[in-house]
Amino acid sequence: MRCNQRQMRYKLKKAYFNGVAADKVRTTSPLSTMTDEQWMQLVNMWSTPKHKDKCVNNKVIRGKVRFQQKTGSRSYIAHMHVVKQSKYGDAPPSAIDLFKECHCSKKTGFAEPVKEAIDTMEALVAEPGVEGKESKTPTEAVAQVLSSSKFLHNIGLVSATKKSCNGGDPTRVAELEAELESEKQNSLAVRAQLDALKKNVEESEEARAKELEKINVLQKGAEETNALLRHLFSLNK
Repeated sequence: MRCNQRQMRYKLKKAYFNGVAADKVRTTSPLSTMTDEQWMQLVNMWSTPKHKDKCVNNKVIRGKVRFQQKTGSRSYIAHMHVVKQSKYGDAPPSAIDLFKECHCSKKTGFAEPVKEAIDTMEALVAEPGVEGKESKTPTEAVAQVLSSSKFLHNIGLVSATKKSCNGGDPTRVAELEAELESEKQNSLAVRAQLDALKKNVEESEEARAKELEKINVLQKGAEETNALLRHLFSLNK
C-alpha cells in the first residue's frame, strides 16, 4: 500500500509540479480521490528546501549506481520468486541469470554497463581452468565482477571468496525466507478473494438460469392458457 502511495505521489509530482513555476502550480486536487487540502499538503512539502535538497542528493546517488535495479516496486527476492515460477520452473537459474532478470528493462533492455558486466561474467565462466583448477561458477563470476556490490547478498547467495561453511548468511537467509513467506501469504489471500468472486459469479449465473427457467415455464403456461381461451371463445360464437 505504501509503495502504491509513493508511486502515486511520484506521478503527481512529475505531472503537476516538476518544471512548473511556483505561481502556476494548481491549488486544487487533480484527483477525485484526493481532497484539495491533501493536495496542498503535498505541494507545500515538495516546496520546502529540505525536500528539494533531498531530491538533489537522491539524484546524485542514483547517478553513481552503475547497475540500476529493474524490478519495479518489487524487492529482488520477490521479483526472483515470480520469475522462477513463471520462467524457469524446475530448472534453477544461475547467478548470472538472476543478474540479468533483475537488471533488464522491459522497454530498453540492458543498459551498457550491465551488458559489459554480463559479457565479463560469461567470459569468466567460459574460460577454462588453469593448473588443475575448475572454471569459475556463475556465482563466482558474479562475485568477481560485482566485487563492491551487495547483489549476491541481497538475493541470498554467497560469494565463493567469502569464508562460510554453510554457503550463506543465516540472518539474511532468514530475512529472505520471511519475505518469501509474506509474498506467499499475500498470493494466497489474493487467490482466496478470486475464488470467492468466482464462486459468487457462478452462484449468480446459476440463480439467473433458474429464474430464466421459471420465466420460460410461466410463459409457456400463459401461452397454453391463451390458446385454451381462444378455443373456448371460438366455440361460443
